[in-house]
Amino acid sequence: MSLSRVLLVAVSLLMLDSAVGRAADWREFRGPGGRGVATDERIRETWSETEGLAWRAELPGRSASSPIVVGDLVVTTASSGARQNQLHVIALDRETGKRRWERTFWATGRTLCHPTSAVAANTPASDGERIVALFSSCDLFCLDLEGRLLWQRNLAVEHPRAGNDVGMGSSPRIVDDTVVVQIDCQGDAFAAAIDLASGDDRWSVARDRIASWASPLPVETPAGQGVLLQNPNGLEARGLADGELLWELSADCRGIPMTAATGGILFVPADGITAVAAGGREPAWRAAQLAPGIASPVAWDDSVAVLNRGGVLAVGNAADGTIRGRVRLAGSFWASPLVVGDRLVAVNTEGTAFLVDTAAKPAIVAENSLPGTFTATPAVADGSLYLRSETGLWKVSPPE
Repeated sequence: MSLSRVLLVAVSLLMLDSAVGRAADWREFRGPGGRGVATDERIRETWSETEGLAWRAELPGRSASSPIVVGDLVVTTASSGARQNQLHVIALDRETGKRRWERTFWATGRTLCHPTSAVAANTPASDGERIVALFSSCDLFCLDLEGRLLWQRNLAVEHPRAGNDVGMGSSPRIVDDTVVVQIDCQGDAFAAAIDLASGDDRWSVARDRIASWASPLPVETPAGQGVLLQNPNGLEARGLADGELLWELSADCRGIPMTAATGGILFVPADGITAVAAGGREPAWRAAQLAPGIASPVAWDDSVAVLNRGGVLAVGNAADGTIRGRVRLAGSFWASPLVVGDRLVAVNTEGTAFLVDTAAKPAIVAENSLPGTFTATPAVADGSLYLRSETGLWKVSPPE
């Protein structure tokens, strides 16, 4: 790849970085651009069941999906029933937490999943006018903001061997007017770009028959808007318009945590963290000491951070992967960390949210606990933090 092409990619990614955190909404998994960063937001540092909460909403069934915030709605999903085959899309009032509407559908694909997950494991996405919700059963629904069904795709009917016995977790991504879904499994594995307005395929490509739970990541490329697809065999970038393979990178990637990006560099969860320029053929560096566990890495400004399986948070320099500091957090982590202002927010499965100072050497500045099991990555919008437990949703009030 020529230097001019690398610089173009870097500038494009920097433009995406500058947009992160500006939006008042949080419309997709890990927020704008899928990066988990809101550096111009500020949240309160202390809360509990009796202090600092705007509301709590009880939700039906089970869920491991993250909430999204769009307009005056907070949208989440759940699954219920003896076979977890009732699929719920629920919209709550952003200010009060009261239910505005709920839509329930029957699953058409398999609903077996790991006990730590749920059929509602995939985070919904929105373009500000419509909501798309994908479930582990490979059922995909598109609704308007009033809850009216616009179209649906029963992808497991179209691809009868799509799915696996521990559940699917990749979240849909809306890029421009296109929904990108990544169905990685041992059977009918594929990725597809679907017209957001009509629900028709724009393209569909076969994928390696191997399980993966990573979500698509939008990237700008010299050829235009693209989408990054990751599985344990590596990365491939495809053009959004036609699905053309633009570049690929063979790497021994983790199956659950997804790639992070900042400053024109992709931080791939392979051999610890492998840093590559988008479209690059050779890694810039590898850092085995930055090995993530289940939670995805997060990258911002000149930093990259990972949570390992032992609950140790490590912060490294984005330029070379050298460790700037480590801090041990308590518990296990399925939810991916976010960077909000100068705080990194990490929520363990037991419901304790750790706020870590990112300005210098990482240090815990606050610990706040809520009851329940928390595997969903939080959302943040307008100074409020939205925390999803297995059966409920909490809104932490903005700072006074």
